[in-house]
Amino acid sequence: MAFEIPTDLHHDLMPLAWIIGRWEGNGHGNWPDRGEFSYGQQIDFSTNGQGYLHYVSQLYSVNEDGEPQEPLTMETGFWRPAGAGRLEAVLSSPEGWSEVWVGTVDGAKIELVTDAVMRTETAEADYTGGHRLYGTVEGDLLWTFDRATAAHPLQPYLWARLALR
Repeated sequence: MAFEIPTDLHHDLMPLAWIIGRWEGNGHGNWPDRGEFSYGQQIDFSTNGQGYLHYVSQLYSVNEDGEPQEPLTMETGFWRPAGAGRLEAVLSSPEGWSEVWVGTVDGAKIELVTDAVMRTETAEADYTGGHRLYGTVEGDLLWTFDRATAAHPLQPYLWARLALR
């Protein structure tokens, strides 16, 4: 994938330079209580010159033509390189949970697992942990999110293919 590394990019972010930008596309999901579903997604990875990325992911319903309709959910947080190919992420969702993720960056592949999940008393799901993969294929960002809850073991939940805009 051809991309330009910003001249003012913090040196700690060099392993993540390939993911900076706005990614958009459509994805699919499946969950035992909900069944199969499709969604649209926009992910923004941005930097302000410091040694972390600001991350915002928004999911929305789509019509039969894949056009955006209504917001479904979002999450935001910070991705922090931790040296030697390691990565930490702190994310929060309006559904009532915050997560700490740890993992690795290996070229254009990122793998993360939850280190901690904190839920509010009124959280929408009894979410307990997850596993995520991000990587580029043919210039697109492919990502997957496997999720576990108190009622269901770790299993595929969301996956998408997004293009850089």
